[in-house]
Amino acid sequence: MKKGPSFRRIIVNAAGKSLTPNRLRHVLNAWPPLVAMGIRITRIADDWSLGRLELRLTRLNANMHGAAFGGTLFSMTDVLFGTLVMQRLGVDRYEAWTRTGSFEFIQPGRKGAYLEVEASDELIERILAETEGGYSTVVPYTSVIRDRHGSIVGIGQQDLYVRPRGIGKPPANPAQLEHVEGENLIAAGRTLARLGLRGAEHRERLTEHERVARRCVRPEARAVAWLEGVLEYGSVSLEDYRAAGLPEVVIEALTSDSPSGAAMSLRAEVVDARESLNRY
Repeated sequence: MKKGPSFRRIIVNAAGKSLTPNRLRHVLNAWPPLVAMGIRITRIADDWSLGRLELRLTRLNANMHGAAFGGTLFSMTDVLFGTLVMQRLGVDRYEAWTRTGSFEFIQPGRKGAYLEVEASDELIERILAETEGGYSTVVPYTSVIRDRHGSIVGIGQQDLYVRPRGIGKPPANPAQLEHVEGENLIAAGRTLARLGLRGAEHRERLTEHERVARRCVRPEARAVAWLEGVLEYGSVSLEDYRAAGLPEVVIEALTSDSPSGAAMSLRAEVVDARESLNRY
């Protein structure tokens, strides 16, 4: 039996070319899945570059502990980012969807939560450059959900797949073959840390690395947290780091006595994450 178009698609099609940020916000806020979860979009910028979602927690959408469902928090990261990207690129020229995603639950969202989403000029320029010539690209994106006091409730990592519309399946993008980022960078850091800290004598240290890494926001900072001090044990080498495709800024943060501002920023994020272990 052939399925009809979704509720959201019917409304979007009805709006047609007159779809504005404010009109789309109302469309999505009438979409039953978001209504049922208590998620509302409270802002979409006129140029489609920014958006904000809020979770209004009530007795009807809280879990048995009086906190937000984990699936609801994860859903917040997958509502708006791809839509903003497509609107900025032109929905008649590009299509995008989430390819992979993960979520770190840091603390319960008992007072509600919010997420601010950005599709920056730099991001759009990167996508246009990487898809020139008919290629697809994968854009890593980090979503930070906070409570009303600004404390981190959870951190989502997504890979958004973007390609020109109407050309079929594009060839592999050569720009993405020589380095890792996003989810792949986090996985590389985790794997190298487990290789470098093998054995029961390192189990406690490895656990500490994991606890710190999951509280870092940027994938680059997570890689630094996983690999901090691992080279000292000699089981993995600097050549292994480069062979795994770690960005130079990550290697610099791990090895340099005079790191750049970008590398120092990664170190500072790891320090903040370690200190947060005592808060939540």
